[in-house]
Amino acid sequence: MIKYFLEKITNKESLSLQESFDVMNMIMKGEVNNSQIAGLLVGLKAKGEAAEEVAGFALAMRENSIKINSDVTNTIDLCGTGGDYAGTFNISTAASFVAAGAGIKVAKHGNRAISSNSGSADVLRELGVNINLTSEQSEKALNEVGIAFLFAPLYHPAMKYVASVRGELGIKTIFNILGPLTNPAGTRKQIIGTFNYKTARLMSQAAKFLDMEKVCFVCTADRFDEISLNDITYVNEYKKDKNVYHYSINNETFSYPLLNQDEIKGGSPKVNAEIIYNLLTKKERNSVFNVVAVNAAMGLYAGCYSSDLKECLFAAEESIVSNKAYESFLRLKEFSEKG
Repeated sequence: MIKYFLEKITNKESLSLQESFDVMNMIMKGEVNNSQIAGLLVGLKAKGEAAEEVAGFALAMRENSIKINSDVTNTIDLCGTGGDYAGTFNISTAASFVAAGAGIKVAKHGNRAISSNSGSADVLRELGVNINLTSEQSEKALNEVGIAFLFAPLYHPAMKYVASVRGELGIKTIFNILGPLTNPAGTRKQIIGTFNYKTARLMSQAAKFLDMEKVCFVCTADRFDEISLNDITYVNEYKKDKNVYHYSINNETFSYPLLNQDEIKGGSPKVNAEIIYNLLTKKERNSVFNVVAVNAAMGLYAGCYSSDLKECLFAAEESIVSNKAYESFLRLKEFSEKG
């Protein structure tokens, strides 16, 4: 069967949703050798991945993952594909504490650094959070604390079958965009940053097949996989009516000044942890505060906190200045230490 899929892709034909699910399911069960996996990935990239292919791969990846039970109607995730090479600190990780502080449950799905110096797992570990909680412990954290970190390798053990191939290829493939679509908590409301507009459009179309409710896929003209205040941010908003709404926002949308790029520049996990800790404790109104607030606001908007983005921004700001964001961080840290 794998030869049929390879032949089809080589002929520039897209796989159906079911075919995509089937081939990914075979990969996740270790039934496809490395040469065939490499051929599939390179063939898909050369052809250009279709929405049904992304969705089928994501559905199979979900099926082969370890899951946690959550109230999916009231749980969000704030994450990105990575790969933008912007060199910023871990903005979505900081924004996750802010959103949780505003009262929405956050199942933060993340990993170690791939294209940056510090992934969400790296910076959280530096902040003292135990990232290796079991699925049962993370489920309890989400329900009792209001925020949990779901360390991707613990929930997607079948990804071991593609790890060596991905490393050897050294190029972006369909796997670079699957992580945000395969949250173990089954979140249906998300903000997902992407490394370019084409990818945002592709993922928003794939969402139609993934039982999502409200997802904002964002990217910027300056190739930033978060909401930026220095350039136009393009939003592809998927809603449960299976339509995608396209619009753009900028710093004027939030009545914020442009960012000082040096202030939001990241570095090692230690450097990024210090930036996040200072934001949560000192609450100084600067570019770090502003970029985290607007990204948390979009997360709250996706989570249906309010249909008014400015109300969501006010809630995000309040979460920081009232210490609620810091308290959400402390609760997660303390819970994770107890295990």
